[in-house]
Amino acid sequence: MTDDAHILPLRPAVPAPGGPGRDVPAHSGPGRPRRPWYTRVLPAAGRGARRSGRWLATWARRLAPSPFLWVGIVLGFGTSLLVWESVLLLGVVLWLAGVWLWTTRRSPVLVALGLGLVLGWLPMLFFFVGSLPHTMIGPPGVEYDL
Repeated sequence: MTDDAHILPLRPAVPAPGGPGRDVPAHSGPGRPRRPWYTRVLPAAGRGARRSGRWLATWARRLAPSPFLWVGIVLGFGTSLLVWESVLLLGVVLWLAGVWLWTTRRSPVLVALGLGLVLGWLPMLFFFVGSLPHTMIGPPGVEYDL
């Protein structure tokens, strides 16, 4: 007996359950080598990134001309340091309420206002709160000398 007797024969390409025209290559199946993982994952990641980019572009075109987005950005950036955490919480709650309102009535008003508050809050946090030592923002366990 030769070693060829212990090797599975190559199967011809058979139609896939997905429908006609989608063939399963002869080298796939049990006991056959598969392609490297990156040849499967990278194209799938590219398709997902393109789909996410189109989704993000659609929402950007929908929300950018909305005055509620710009009012939210101004309100989020112009908040007092005493209420900056409450503004972030309000922005997230408005955003979530806007998502619910969008799914029921297709109105982007609350989505724009909540997103504007959060987007306006971020630079205020970065520029002002992060530079103030008395806000005690830092790694846990750090002793602040006030």
